Amino acid sequence: MAIASLIASENISAGNAVYVTSAGLAANAQADSVTKASVAGIAADTVSTGGIVRINVDGIYSGYSGLSPGDFRFLSIVTPGSLISYNEFVSELSGVSVNAYITNVGRVITTTTVSIEITPPQFVLNPTSVIILESSVGITLEALLLENGSTIDLETASA
Repeated sequence: MAIASLIASENISAGNAVYVTSAGLAANAQADSVTKASVAGIAADTVSTGGIVRINVDGIYSGYSGLSPGDFRFLSIVTPGSLISYNEFVSELSGVSVNAYITNVGRVITTTTVSIEITPPQFVLNPTSVIILESSVGITLEALLLENGSTIDLETASA
């Protein structure tokens, strides 16, 4: 097991996935940007901002409950630091209007234990941000849905 120690840039709970900020501090990881989705490991301690947190970067973390052995655990899009199942990730993705990055943080060994096996984040295009309509003559792109919820009607748009 490899342990790294960093200063926390925010409150971090034991069991949370963390990343390293550009300032070299530990912060709760989140799947809403490539930087925050680049998981360094799992916090071994609960600390407040400015405290030293030990991060398990490669090994076994025990302290969860209710997990299903064999399942993979992914970084949450909406809850910083949380690890969720693939089905929960898909559900979160359908409920937000941003693109996300899927990061596999590990595999469940027992109902309380995860083997840390971090993969680099992979970009996931949010299907709720793309509208493609099919007509009798093929697929036609009618409009673009922007991140702020507005649309661009392609029939009236000009280059």
